[in-house]
Amino acid sequence: MAYEFKEVSCSTSDPLTALNTLSMDYAIVRFSPPPSTLSAYSVSSRYTDCYECPPSLLLKRSAYLSEPTCFQIPVNYETELTFGGPLCAAKISPYVIKPKQFTYHDLTITTNSVGDCSVEFTHIESETLSSGVIPLITLSFYLLSISAFRWLWVKSKKRDVAELLKSEIMDPMLGGEGGVNVGGGKDELLSPLISDLDSSQQYSSLSSILPTKTKKKRIDSLDAFRGLALTLMIFVNYGGGGYYFFNHSTWNGLTVADLLFPWFVWIMGVTVGATFKAPEGDNRTSKWITVFYRCVKLFGLGLLLNSAGGLDGDLSNLRIPGVLQYFSIAYLYINVIVLVLDSPVGTKSSWGRNTIFYMILGGLSFITYCVLTYGSGEFKGENGETCPGGYLGAGGLYGNEAHPSCTGGYHRYVDLVVLGENHFYNSPTCTDIYNCVSYDPEGIVGSLSGSFLAFLGLLTGKIVKNNKKTMNDKKKGMIYMFFLGMIMLLLSGMLCDFNQNPTDHYVPVNKNMWSPSFILLCGGGANVIFTVLFYFIDYCEDNGEKEGEVIWAGWPLREVGKNSIVLYMGHELLDGVMPFAFYFTERSKELHWGVTLSNVIGVSVWVIIALKMDKKKFYVSV
Repeated sequence: MAYEFKEVSCSTSDPLTALNTLSMDYAIVRFSPPPSTLSAYSVSSRYTDCYECPPSLLLKRSAYLSEPTCFQIPVNYETELTFGGPLCAAKISPYVIKPKQFTYHDLTITTNSVGDCSVEFTHIESETLSSGVIPLITLSFYLLSISAFRWLWVKSKKRDVAELLKSEIMDPMLGGEGGVNVGGGKDELLSPLISDLDSSQQYSSLSSILPTKTKKKRIDSLDAFRGLALTLMIFVNYGGGGYYFFNHSTWNGLTVADLLFPWFVWIMGVTVGATFKAPEGDNRTSKWITVFYRCVKLFGLGLLLNSAGGLDGDLSNLRIPGVLQYFSIAYLYINVIVLVLDSPVGTKSSWGRNTIFYMILGGLSFITYCVLTYGSGEFKGENGETCPGGYLGAGGLYGNEAHPSCTGGYHRYVDLVVLGENHFYNSPTCTDIYNCVSYDPEGIVGSLSGSFLAFLGLLTGKIVKNNKKTMNDKKKGMIYMFFLGMIMLLLSGMLCDFNQNPTDHYVPVNKNMWSPSFILLCGGGANVIFTVLFYFIDYCEDNGEKEGEVIWAGWPLREVGKNSIVLYMGHELLDGVMPFAFYFTERSKELHWGVTLSNVIGVSVWVIIALKMDKKKFYVSV
């Protein structure tokens, strides 16, 4: 969502009327000019999220005017408002005003006898419009209610099964040792069940008609993690309730939206590491063909999604990079590693013997990424501007407009040379704040770093695969995964100096460039979250002492994760189509209430579709 400053009409008689015309996350600031001792003045603004950006001019009066001027200002990005004139200037800090959405601030600039400026202000808040946090609280109660209902339903089903099993033990007709309760009770409850059975099986054990636990073939916690990422991704792509923290970060920094796609890449690596079985003999050739074929399908589906944006078959403007294209490249990369290094039997000893080679091959993409990103020399940007080597900025206003057309440094330069500007993304998130040039966050150089993230997932998958025989093995595996995650998180913090915009000697967390600190943060966080899910879903379920006492089996995220490609493709192609987009009034599109409700309905429909597909055992894979 693009936030912008805009001049609006002032309403001195009824400020609340003006507030009712605002969209979400905006407030009105009313400037009352100082005494007529000033012949001219100006008002400027600056996003504090815009790193070292110059102030942008909002208003300039060449002659003194006594009438107040009003602006709508975004409240999610902290802003500094500066009043300036020939005699005095005043900086209005965001920490002083602290505007909230649908508030009306009346600022009066005053001067004293020596020309010093000061700011006096009052504010009015609309109580008729929704508070920004209330839809999130309501959403939390919605999720808790669904979870509680599901928990009670599962408990009641388990109780019914327990009663049936108890009846089986008591009823001698079913092989038990107890007597018959002639006066009624359990036998009467069981009699309809017995009469409905085939006569040849009337006296068989009741356990034959009860569900039995089958041997698991999937890692349920991994499906649940994939489902979690996909559910959040759909919510974010549909609008994220209109909240800025569900949008991608402007340049440096991290939001929820920045984590989701990288988590998918990491999960893919875990899947390959945990399930890959090296083929033998002639089967190895067929395995190579299968891997290449799947990569081609993923890349082709990505191009299909990119062409759905109204190109009308015009390939001259088709975006080539994309999400599924990253999956294709990363999938090929990690499969080449395991196909080359895993022995035909894929034993634990082979993994230990080839660890060094795994690290060398796995790090090749990371080393190449670092060389291209930080070791590149000068190159030409837009309009012939010379860009410095190793530039990591957003261009545009970044760094006081030092390199306005060098957005993304060598990342964009490689895309420009190989693909051409018409074939990569032209509306990056930095456009709104930094006024940057076109840049693709899924570009060619970034795919190398993304492949390394998949390799980190591959290592975690190997830990799962080699620690699955006994409960003690699984416990050790969880310890390994947790500490591996914590080490990566610590390294990420050290690389970025635990700062959003560190000095030149550090590497900022940046999803737009898939920086090393960002990759380590995503991989480390994924390891920690997966460890927690693995404990509650897989470990507790397999632990004989806790049989039947699983706190959470992954529903419904596990079912969503089993059909991820269907839901991802579907939500992209049907974006804006009912019932995936649902607004009751035109005004609801501009309020958190309306956007959140629409997004929740859209996500819920996809979850229901995933549950229905799972119930029918209908799964689609690429």
